[in-house]
Amino acid sequence: MTFKEDGVKDHSESTDKVSLELDTMVQDMLNHMLDALAEGEWDGVILCYEDAQANRYDATFTEDGLEACLSAAERMVVHDAGSTPSQGIGKIVRYAIAYVGMVQDGDTYQDAILVSFYERGQKSGYSAYLPIANIGEGDRFVWGDPLPAGAEDPLI
Repeated sequence: MTFKEDGVKDHSESTDKVSLELDTMVQDMLNHMLDALAEGEWDGVILCYEDAQANRYDATFTEDGLEACLSAAERMVVHDAGSTPSQGIGKIVRYAIAYVGMVQDGDTYQDAILVSFYERGQKSGYSAYLPIANIGEGDRFVWGDPLPAGAEDPLI
């Protein structure tokens, strides 16, 4: 992998691999959500993005319904894609958006954390979910391993 003059990785060779940087960012975001969910203190959408130097920006959207918050997070990624100088962030190279929703499991539905993520150079964005149960029950709160939920069009 080479770097362009602005320090951003040259992704002319597209890949499906998840970089260590993207994996770490998503894991940090999910750990934050899991801690909050165990205490029953989560209601919203979280956005996290980084530039090529791993300068990170996080935002939580909670003021409106889930669809409005998700839309606001997606619009922020598109709007800030070039850079966010006021936050000390250069051109966005990776992002993730996560929220609590439900997934169908046979004839039933199960609570889950749904997460979408992308890094420049990947062929597409990806989504995954973590099954969760017993939200707000402290030590009784449990979650499963992340499971793939498919490819998505990237926002940047």
